Amino acid sequence: MKQPGMETALRDYLKRSSLEESSVEVLERAVRWFVDMHGNMDPDDVTYGHVDDFRSWLLKGRAGSTANTYTSMLKGLFRWLRDRGHIRVNPFIGMKKCTESVRQFDIYSTEEIERILRVADIRWRCIVCLALCSMRRAEILNLVVSDIDFEKNEIHLMPKKVSATTWPWSIKNHNEAFIGIDESISRMLIELSDQLGQQPYVILKKNYWDRNLRLQLEGTLTHRFRNNPWGNFNRDFSKLLMRAQVPHKRFHDYRRTFATERYNNGFDIRQLKYLLRHSSIQTTERYIKNIEEKKLISKSGRMFKKYYETLVP
Repeated sequence: MKQPGMETALRDYLKRSSLEESSVEVLERAVRWFVDMHGNMDPDDVTYGHVDDFRSWLLKGRAGSTANTYTSMLKGLFRWLRDRGHIRVNPFIGMKKCTESVRQFDIYSTEEIERILRVADIRWRCIVCLALCSMRRAEILNLVVSDIDFEKNEIHLMPKKVSATTWPWSIKNHNEAFIGIDESISRMLIELSDQLGQQPYVILKKNYWDRNLRLQLEGTLTHRFRNNPWGNFNRDFSKLLMRAQVPHKRFHDYRRTFATERYNNGFDIRQLKYLLRHSSIQTTERYIKNIEEKKLISKSGRMFKKYYETLVP
C-alpha cells in the first residue's frame, strides 16, 4: 500500500521506531525541509534527482558532516519504507557522503581557566569546574541536589522522571555514571543548594525552571528545552569568555581539556573511555589522535630553536 505523503510516512515510522528523541528531532527537521523543497509527495515518487537536489541544498551554508546527518536520517526512513514494501526503490541507496572537514579541537590553558574563574560568579564557577570534571552541558544543567553525595564528593548521573518539580531527561547513551569532584566544588554546590528553595536543579536560575515546568504543564516542553533548559546558554557563555579576555572556544572544549590532561598524565584509552562515558572506543580514539597531533606540531615547531640559537646573532 502506498503512503499518501512524506509526512504520513514519517508519522507511521515514528510510531514503530525506537529512535532517540534527539534523532527524532533531526529526522522531523529533515522531512520538513524536504517537503518544503519538493512538496508532500508520495515517498514512492521520490527520485535520485530529488535526493541530489536536497543534498546540494543542504550543503549551502552547512558543513558536510551536518548534511550527512540529515541525509542519513532520511535514508533510514526510506530503508524502513522499502523493507515493508511501501516503496519500490530507496533513492538514498548509493548516494555518496559529503566530504567532512576534520576540525581540530581546542583546549583551555591553565591561565585561561584561571582568568575565567576569576571573573565568574559562583554559578558559572560551578559550571566551569563541573565541565572540567568531564560533565557535558546537559548533564550539568539537569543536575539536582539528590544527585550529589557531599560526603563522598561524588555526583551520580541519573535520568530524571516527570514530577511536580522535574521534567523527563535521559543521559546520553543511557549510561548512569559517577563523577568524582573536588571538595572546593562540593562547597560551591552546597552554597548554591542553600539558595534553591523548592527548586531541585542546582545550576539553573529560577526563571528557567519556572518556564520548563510551565511548558510541561502545557504539553509543549520539547527535547531541546529538556536537554538545554538554559535557553541562552551559548550567548551567556560567550559573554563570560569576553569578560575574561579569553579567545572564543566551545563549551565542549572543557571535556577535551579534561581528556588531554588525563592522557598526558598516563591514563590509557580504556580508562579515558570510561571517564568520558563514550559509547564507542572510536570516539575516544579521535580525542587521542587529536592530542597526539597537537604534540607533534608543537615538537616540530620547537625544533627551529636550534637554528635560532646557533645561526642568528
